[in-house]
Amino acid sequence: MKKILVVDDDPLMVQLLAPRLTAAGFEVCSAFNGEEALGITRQEKPHLIVMDVLMPIMSGYEAMQILRKDPLTKDIPAIIISSRGGMRDFFDGISNIEFLPKPLESKLLISRIEALIGCAQPGGDSAKCVVLAGVEDLLVNKIRDLLGKFDFQVLTALHEADAAQLIKKSKPQMVFCQFWEDEHIFDPRKIALEVRLSPAVAETPFFVYCKESLSLEAMKSFDGEKILSYKESSDLLRKIEALATKKAA
Repeated sequence: MKKILVVDDDPLMVQLLAPRLTAAGFEVCSAFNGEEALGITRQEKPHLIVMDVLMPIMSGYEAMQILRKDPLTKDIPAIIISSRGGMRDFFDGISNIEFLPKPLESKLLISRIEALIGCAQPGGDSAKCVVLAGVEDLLVNKIRDLLGKFDFQVLTALHEADAAQLIKKSKPQMVFCQFWEDEHIFDPRKIALEVRLSPAVAETPFFVYCKESLSLEAMKSFDGEKILSYKESSDLLRKIEALATKKAA
């Protein structure tokens, strides 16, 4: 089980995040200032750190500077959380971190954690893992809920690079990516190309879903059998349900 260290001087924030991360399959440990975080990081060796910035005794910024100088902790990815957007600039010179604003959406946090370190279970059952990427949140949530009914662990991505990274790390049984009308916003062709160039996941079933009006454009880049076109979202869900039923059998 992959371990997440949550660092925040607000006990309510820790109490809020810990059960949600646990429900997502992660082991959680906590600290309430930067100094505590240093000791717990060296002791527990978390796979990822979620860190607040402004804390007593030692700030998150000071803690991250020290962690990045230590050969044993320098490569641990971190997600910095703060209600002050300007804090992002302080971390520009520190490697392997992301920044999320408070108030924090737990679904977005879990999505970013999965994008950075993959499935909650290292070496878990990839046959029960699916990567889902798209720009329409409502539709993505419907697909995720449907696949969850078949006991698939659904890893979601918001960007092409995140999706490709998730696929390589989790080695899923299936991939579903949205074919969007504006390729500058989201382009599954970039994901598919990177996947095809990675031998470990090159044969992973890669499906794109799109509105009927985009199906001809999608066929220029993808096999027709791998295109899930739809008029209504219910049409798409039926097609995905059929695929999930077959894989779960």
